[in-house]
Amino acid sequence: MAAARRAREEMGGLHVAVAGRAMAVVERDGTHDPATGRVLTGSWLWDSSLVLASHLADDDSARLRLRGATVLELGAGGTGLPGIAAVACLGAARCVLTDVRALLPGLRANAEANGLTSAQADVRELRWGDQLEHQLRVDVVLMSDVFYDPVDMPAMAATLRGLWRDGAGGGTVGWAASEVRDSVQDCMDVLREHGFEVAEVDRVTRPLLRYPDQTAAFAVYRVSLRQQEGS
Repeated sequence: MAAARRAREEMGGLHVAVAGRAMAVVERDGTHDPATGRVLTGSWLWDSSLVLASHLADDDSARLRLRGATVLELGAGGTGLPGIAAVACLGAARCVLTDVRALLPGLRANAEANGLTSAQADVRELRWGDQLEHQLRVDVVLMSDVFYDPVDMPAMAATLRGLWRDGAGGGTVGWAASEVRDSVQDCMDVLREHGFEVAEVDRVTRPLLRYPDQTAAFAVYRVSLRQQEGS
C-alpha cells in the first residue's frame, strides 16, 4: 500500500471521479491516535466513501435533497469525500465534516484541495455520544463505514438523535454506505432499537481501491428517525 501511495504522489496525488468531476484526495500517512499510538486508518480513502458519493450522484431523489442543503458527515475520517463532494459537485450549500481531533487536519486539507472555503466546509471534532450546538440545522447526514462494531451504536444513535429535525420536506434524512460484513446487520438492529429506520437502497460489487485484484460487496442505506405514534 505504501508503494501505491508513493506512486499516486508522483502522479500528482489521488483523484476519484464523482458526477463527472475529478475529486482530489489527500491521504495523510502517519496520523496516529495520541492516546494509543495506533495508526488511524480513517486518514485514508476507503471504498465505502466512494460508493456513497457515487450513489448520491446517481440517485435523483438524493440530489434533490442535497440541493442547497447543509450536510453533516459523521465519522468523516481524514478525507471527507462524501461531504466534500456533496458541496463541490452535488449542489449542497455547506458541509460539516466531523471526526476525532487527530483527523481534522486531513479534513481541512481535503476541503481546500477541492476548492471549498471555510464557509462551505466546517471541520469539527465530534465524538459519538456528544452533541453539536442545538442551533445547527442539518438537512442531510452522511456516513461511510461506521457500521462496524455494535457496541459503538448506542453512542452513535445518541449523536444522530441530536442532529435530526422534523420539518417541511421530511426533515433530516441520512445515507450510509458500508462494506457488507456480518457485523453490519447487528449494528442495524441496535440503531432500530434506538428509534431509527435503516433500509438498504443499493448494493454494488467492485474492485477494492487498495487491492484492485480483489472485489467486495458494498451496500448503501437510507436512514430515518422513526416517527412516534401521535406525533
